[in-house]
Amino acid sequence: MKKLLLSIMITLPTLVGFAQSTNWDNVKYNGVRTMGISYKYLNLTNTADKANQLGTTYFFPEIDFVKMNLAPGAWSWSYRNKLVGGFIGSGIQLVFTGEMPYYTYRPNATWIHNFIGWWNIAKNVKITEDLAIAVGGHIGDYYLDYSLAPDVYYNPHGFYAGIGPVVMVDYLLPSAMVVHFESSLAYGQYLADGDGFGAYPAPLISNTMLELHTNSKVFIGLEYVTFFNRGDDPFRGQRIELKAGFRFKK
Repeated sequence: MKKLLLSIMITLPTLVGFAQSTNWDNVKYNGVRTMGISYKYLNLTNTADKANQLGTTYFFPEIDFVKMNLAPGAWSWSYRNKLVGGFIGSGIQLVFTGEMPYYTYRPNATWIHNFIGWWNIAKNVKITEDLAIAVGGHIGDYYLDYSLAPDVYYNPHGFYAGIGPVVMVDYLLPSAMVVHFESSLAYGQYLADGDGFGAYPAPLISNTMLELHTNSKVFIGLEYVTFFNRGDDPFRGQRIELKAGFRFKK
């Protein structure tokens, strides 16, 4: 999957052409709400307990929503939810294998998931003929888990609300392709299913995505979610996704 995405990124400019004169007005989905439908490679690991951790890999569908407004002072936003794709992918696995490993407890396996979703919204503070920079806020829910046995886990564990700043960067390439980057750093406010509020230092959650958008609807992307453990337990999970799919006007 990694080699396939790299090959696509290298050859995609040839497939869509090399028009040299372009601007933000040539970007087909500028100012338009889009729905992305993709297929992804998902990897979950705990980098703080490499000797004992069980890395897990899945292939799931993905649905997300994005609106890029590439004009001075305009607002852009994105919304991602992992619940729908996780259920669809696990349902397919259940039909063909009789199991749903993503939702099955396994010792020393990392789980970073959401139920409500991750929102980013930002306002353009700098825009040139090929670069747009926006700053704003992030809000989302995060479920963190790394269990050694049922009810025996490393912290931070449980359901958290993440709130913090976000930056968005868009860079215009030939043929009106756009490299789209979003990165947030959120304070993890404990909500439920752990040791309780204040029992363990709240994590700082980093959520980053990088995508290549084209006017031909095709897009590819990378997503990386991790957190900074401010306590002593050996748990620093990371969620890595590589995806390829299509964007449609919504």
